[in-house]
Amino acid sequence: MTHTDFAPATGAALWRGADLADDRTAFHALPPEALADIDRALARVSAARLALSDVTPAKFPLPSLDGVFAVLRRALRDGRGFAVLTGLPVDRYDRAALGAVFCGIGSHLGVGVSQSHRGDYLGDVIDWNEDGNERPYRRGGELTMHRDPIDIVGLCCRRKAKRGGESRIASALALHNIVLAERPDLLQILYEGFYLYRPAPDRGEAPPLTPRRVPVFKREPDGRLECFYIPDVIEGAVKRAGLALAPREDEALAFIAEAARRPGVYLDMDLKPGDMQFLNNRVIVHARLDYDDYPEFDRKRHMLRLWLMAPEWGAPDPAMRLFDDSDRAGGGVPARRAEARV
Repeated sequence: MTHTDFAPATGAALWRGADLADDRTAFHALPPEALADIDRALARVSAARLALSDVTPAKFPLPSLDGVFAVLRRALRDGRGFAVLTGLPVDRYDRAALGAVFCGIGSHLGVGVSQSHRGDYLGDVIDWNEDGNERPYRRGGELTMHRDPIDIVGLCCRRKAKRGGESRIASALALHNIVLAERPDLLQILYEGFYLYRPAPDRGEAPPLTPRRVPVFKREPDGRLECFYIPDVIEGAVKRAGLALAPREDEALAFIAEAARRPGVYLDMDLKPGDMQFLNNRVIVHARLDYDDYPEFDRKRHMLRLWLMAPEWGAPDPAMRLFDDSDRAGGGVPARRAEARV
């Protein structure tokens, strides 16, 4: 296949941020009656001392939100690829209770999976000030555009930074079409993909790279265009595994990174405490703006993160996977430590 064979991406997930700056249709407020449902469900899972991985819609019923969840599921899969649920009173709950609530809400959108070998079915996105930590969600500062290696990523804002730290998202389909329009000669490289570095603290003899190139863009049999763009693990293959990129590969990565930084392409979201953002990683890439934080740990910017698989979407293409094995539902990192209970 040559670049003349590539067709533009189409569909509702093809958008530009400039067209959505004043559009609030992706934001959905929790109805007042939902809080009573949430508290009842929280009391049930707390009494049962369930592990977070065992929190399911049946065990965390939220009947007042059934209609809202149906709207969110359509928006994620067949709409623009993102949605925000607002109005969760985060000060009503301590960290453990808030985590259980967020897991319960997320269970209505997908199957929660482990985010690391720690077995964290709920990630704390906060600057832990850990030397040598290679997981970006445990570090502060800016994050460049990428997707997570999972169907849906959810963020619940618990605390904002002192200044900055907004969530930035972009349509991967729009990035594809920019490359097609301006540098179609580079699109072949992005379809062929890259070897990815797979960090694991106790890997043993397992190879540090994916066994095959993982495409940045791939057309699925149903015609959908999907994306697997994680620059950090491409860079890791170079810096940690000694893999050399060809000059044209560097050029292709630099071009897509530049396109994602263009004003009008991305959309910034200033998530407030109680906002819950959900992104379809197959069609949306995201970043975090740099920020100034509070020095006290209990005032630092703090987001809770969910990784959710969506089995009803169909299994991810095996060619577009970072991990050989998975936690469950076709995704996640196999846990090697016991997880916390509600």
